Amino acid sequence: MVKWVDSAIVVASVAVVIAALVAMFVALMAEVVVRYLTNQGMGWPTEMPNILFPWLVMGGIVLAAQRGQHIAVTAIQGWLGRGGNRLLLIGHQLLITATFFYLAWVGLDVIEITGGEIYPVTGISARWAYLAMITGFVGLGLTALTTLVHLLQSGDPLAIRAHNIEDDL
Repeated sequence: MVKWVDSAIVVASVAVVIAALVAMFVALMAEVVVRYLTNQGMGWPTEMPNILFPWLVMGGIVLAAQRGQHIAVTAIQGWLGRGGNRLLLIGHQLLITATFFYLAWVGLDVIEITGGEIYPVTGISARWAYLAMITGFVGLGLTALTTLVHLLQSGDPLAIRAHNIEDDL
C-alpha cells in the first residue's frame, strides 16, 4: 500500500510539473507570436505564470522529497548508530508530518481569504494558485508518512529515501 501511495504521489507530481511547464510555455509563446504579428497582446497569457508557477514549484518540491533530493545536513548521523539514526529520522518524519498537515489546514483559511481575488483577464480566482500550496503540503505530509512506514520496516534507516547519483543519469 505504501509503495502504491509513493508511486501515485510521484506520478501526480510529475504530471503537475509537466502540465504547468507546457501550459506556461504554450501560453507565453502564443503571446509572443500574437504580439509579433499584430503588435497587440492577448492579455490572458501574462496571467498564466501567476496561476501555474506555484503548481510547478510545489510539484517539484514534493517530487524532490519523494526522491530524497532535498538538501540535508547529515553530520550528526555519523555519530549515531543504527538505532539512534532510526529514532532521529522517525522523530524528523513525525515533525514533518505534523508541520505540513497543519500548514495545509491553515492554508484552507488562506483560500477563504483569497477566494475573492480574481485575475482580470481570465476571470480565474487566485484561489487556484493558493490551492497549489495546500496540495503540496498534503503531498509532503503523505511523503513523510510513507517514509515513516519505510523507516519502521527497514533494516538500514539511512537507506530510506537516500539519493543515489546514478538515478540522475
